[in-house]
Amino acid sequence: MYVRAHVHGTCAHAQVRTDLQAPLGQPLDWSPTLMGNRSCPPPPAPTGAFLLPLSTTALPFHRRLLRLSPVPLRGLEVWAALEDMAWGPDNVRKWSTLALLAIMGTALTAAINPGFVATISQKGLDFACQEGVIVLQKELEAIRIPDLSGVFKMKPLGKGYYDFYNMVVEGFHIPNPQISLLPSEGLRLSIKNASIKISGRWTSKKNFLKARGKFGLSIQGVSFSTDLKLGKSSSGHITVNCSTCESHIDSIHLQISGSMLGWLIQLFHKKIEASLRNTIYKKICKIVTNSVSSKLQPYIQTLPVIARVDEVTRIDYSLMALTTTAEFLEGQLKGEFFWRGNHSSLPITPAAMSFSPNNDHMVHLGISDYFFNSAGLAYQESGTLKITLRDQMLPKDSKFRLNTEFLGTFLPKVAMKFPSTEVQLLITASEAPRLTIQPSGLSLEPALETQAFAVLQNSSLVPLFLLHMNTNASMEVDAEGDRLVGELKLEKLMLELKRSDFGSFKVELLQAVINYLMPTMVVPKINERLRRGFPLPLPAEIKLNNIMFQSYQNFLVLRADVHRT
Repeated sequence: MYVRAHVHGTCAHAQVRTDLQAPLGQPLDWSPTLMGNRSCPPPPAPTGAFLLPLSTTALPFHRRLLRLSPVPLRGLEVWAALEDMAWGPDNVRKWSTLALLAIMGTALTAAINPGFVATISQKGLDFACQEGVIVLQKELEAIRIPDLSGVFKMKPLGKGYYDFYNMVVEGFHIPNPQISLLPSEGLRLSIKNASIKISGRWTSKKNFLKARGKFGLSIQGVSFSTDLKLGKSSSGHITVNCSTCESHIDSIHLQISGSMLGWLIQLFHKKIEASLRNTIYKKICKIVTNSVSSKLQPYIQTLPVIARVDEVTRIDYSLMALTTTAEFLEGQLKGEFFWRGNHSSLPITPAAMSFSPNNDHMVHLGISDYFFNSAGLAYQESGTLKITLRDQMLPKDSKFRLNTEFLGTFLPKVAMKFPSTEVQLLITASEAPRLTIQPSGLSLEPALETQAFAVLQNSSLVPLFLLHMNTNASMEVDAEGDRLVGELKLEKLMLELKRSDFGSFKVELLQAVINYLMPTMVVPKINERLRRGFPLPLPAEIKLNNIMFQSYQNFLVLRADVHRT
């Protein structure tokens, strides 16, 4: 499924005034006259996502003030509450406290919001349980049961000896494994009514009498339960360990064969069965615990913390918080692109994401606009958002050429000074592209510039003119396997001459050229990169299918099922 978005016009709201003053005992004037441009419509009313995480009884906010607050920031909403407070000296302590809360509230907003949220429903956990039990079953079938020796006594016959050895588990049947969520703790794996079949050999000795044969052991009603405690390491990985394990065996039955004296051993089957029951009972929880540490934990480590995108960028998927409720497991990830040469703080912060997962899909991935915009900043900072167009890249039958003869039709000074000289166009993003996500779709704001150069014989470049390009764009977003992919489409470009070193000219004369070059030479290069995609935070060998997208304010939600390849 694709999410389509078109760039829409925007109205920039006024900047926050920090020099406002009010007479003592009078409220601050937050009117549009003081705050900025009257022609702009007011921003949307702030929601609970912007409020400080404090009790509503602690700070008596007025609904009217919150609705009229012109800038939906946590700090400013605290300041808006100050309207009812006088500026007298008795309230200095209150002012100081509220000022501190305002600063802390804004800082906490930037610190705790993730750029990416991964939620696993019960349906997803059931899939993981089935996959995990397959591995666990193999571990249980490989149980090594130690040889068992003992003594039997009969009054008429006296003392005898027996040995059970070469015991092999022929099958460990697990009919209905279940995994459940433990709110605020982790997960619980429960297995009931499993059965085990064991075969081996036995020998018995009484004075000069010896007997030997085979035996079969049938164990029914095997149940065990283990709690998996989830956490995070200092490196941002998910951790899992087995906090408790309990097991139970309902019944065990020993069948002796291979000798006429087997009936003798059968007389003491309860003692033998009790010994074998105790041995297997201890083995089960030990194997489960070892399997969690040796199999499950290493597999979870395949979830990427730093995912390589390409030669230029990486994605930081480090775990910020892990939450379990009665309905789903949620991991909050940093979700931030960074240039491999510089992993520093960004001038943008992620907005809060709030959505309700359902059990129709196994996973729900919340992808903030911060995730996409951090990509734009990373590529912009690395200097890779540029493409150079040369004349040899044009088709031979092109109606125009990138040379000074062609530019001479509207810039004669260029043709005179640099006759028969190649022209090179450098198209760059003057600013990091910004993506905005709304319930109606996505909007993209590319800021593009084209610098024209004359290429001299010694390969040096002489700047000719600089164009600014305004455009509308649409973006299609999809997921394939374990990657997020996209496709960009540009509409008509509007040109503006920013600078010319050889006299001004009408940019309309270049309009047809740019409108041809962008969709035929520039956009295909961009889409080639977008189709390669960006890695999603999935464990090894896991792919997405049955994919659906839905857009909300400031984020997308990708709903999908998963399968193992």
